[in-house]
Formats: sequence, C-alpha cells, structure tokens
Amino acid sequence: MKILLISCGDVATEAGLRFAALGHEVTGWRRNSSKLPAPLHGQDVDLQGDEPWPRIDPETRIAVLTPVPASRDVPGYERAYLQVAGKLVGALKEQAPQLERIIYVSSSAVSGGDHGDWVDESTPSEPNRETSVVLARTEQALLDSGLPVTVLRASGIYGPGRNHLITQVRNGTARLPFGSHWTNRIHRDDLARAIVHVAELGDLAEQLYLVTDNEPAQLEDIFTFLAGELDLPIPPAATEPAARRAADRRIDNSKLLSTGFTLAFPGYREGYRSVLAGESSRHP
Repeated sequence: MKILLISCGDVATEAGLRFAALGHEVTGWRRNSSKLPAPLHGQDVDLQGDEPWPRIDPETRIAVLTPVPASRDVPGYERAYLQVAGKLVGALKEQAPQLERIIYVSSSAVSGGDHGDWVDESTPSEPNRETSVVLARTEQALLDSGLPVTVLRASGIYGPGRNHLITQVRNGTARLPFGSHWTNRIHRDDLARAIVHVAELGDLAEQLYLVTDNEPAQLEDIFTFLAGELDLPIPPAATEPAARRAADRRIDNSKLLSTGFTLAFPGYREGYRSVLAGESSRHP
C-alpha cells in the first residue's frame, strides 16, 4: 500500500517508519526531505509556498496530514492547516482515485470541557484560543470534503526531544499549580502507532478519535514524579493562578481503545521514564 505523509515532521516520520516496517511504500513531503531516514522516500515540497506541488502517485491509498506551522499566530496556523488542507483535498480528488482515507492529526485543544470535566468524542467542540479555532475549521473543511477522513485529536505530545516539563524541573522554574490543573498527554510513539492503527482499520475507521493515554493527571503529580526521578526537590507551589490557564479537563480514550488499539506508554510514568532513559530520539 502506498502512503503519503504531508508535512513530514517528527510524528509523521515515526509513523512512516512503522508503515514501512509493515511493508508499505511511504513517501514524505517536506521542505528538506534529505533529513528523512531510509526507507522513506522524500520529496522536497514547500507546502505553504506558491510553487505547485508535485503530482500525487495515483496508487496512493492513505494520506496523513500532520501540519507544522512556521509561526504560532493565526496567520501561521491558517497557512499550515487550513490552506494546506484545502489544497490537499483538491489534489487528492484529481490525482488519487484509489484513496482510502485522509488521516488528519489535530489537537484536543479543539474539544470543550473545563473544571475537571471528562471529555470524549461526543463533547461539543469549544476551542478556547484563536489558533484552536483554525484547527477546528480545518477539521470541518476536511470532513465536508466528500473524501473519507479520520481526525485524530491528540492531547499534549511528549517524548524524545519534547522535554518542556523536564526542563522546568531541572532549571528550577517549575511551580506546582494554583488549584486544580488536570493534564492529558500522548507519547510521540503512541501517536505514531495510532496513525498506523487507524489506517489499518480500513472502512471500520470512524471520523473522530481522541488520542491520549489512559491516565489524565494533575500537573502537580507530574512535577512531583519528575522531581523524584531526577533526584531534585519538589518544585514550590505557585502563589497565584497562571495568567494563561490551560483547560482543566480529563480526556477519555475509550473509543480508540475499543478498536483494539493498545498503548506502549499507558501513563506518564512509563513514558517519562523512557524519555529520561534516552530510549528513542526525535526525528529532525
């Protein structure tokens, strides 16, 4: 089966290697494809530029879209997500008659819920930032395209090279949050595995899955755990609420698990221990 990875960064590269290990032929599009490891076939494509894209192999069965914005503002997100998705839909309709599915990696930031609420696929979307609104618009544009689409809303991605919380504990800037702060995460490898799993579901795949591990956790508990693993003092408590508070919610992954998917890192302890042990690396 031929797989096309559009905007082939760290997550897509890991998924591509897993597709290739199963015997699939994988092509990755990115600005500098020389960084892609064998056996992935790379093509240099400036997805957000004015130059025309190369033609898509007509035997392409799966297209995986994992946008990487060049800037973290609304225009950057619109270029990376909404505009690329629109251009991709047109190209696939014209050039990929054997297409079985588009898999779009979105974010749980699109989902609603707060104050410790449990969130699942039936929870109404309620993006709380302007960039999250762009993600929601991209989801809807793809779902309205007439092509078979599955949206994977990933929670906070961590793993090799994604050491934000570890760095805070190490450099002493971590603060135990003021009040409740439920957090959700998915290891990079498990997100890549979920992409492959959904592709293999074929016609059984549904339009939306929340991709997160089995253990929503209070940020305080994660900081305390990391401090113990690093043999460092537990961070001090914050004295006031954060100026920009993330949603305080717990994400339910039951729907994805019901398809037979299993997690290599079911909770943050297993995942962060793997990261601290240097068991894998981030793809450039």
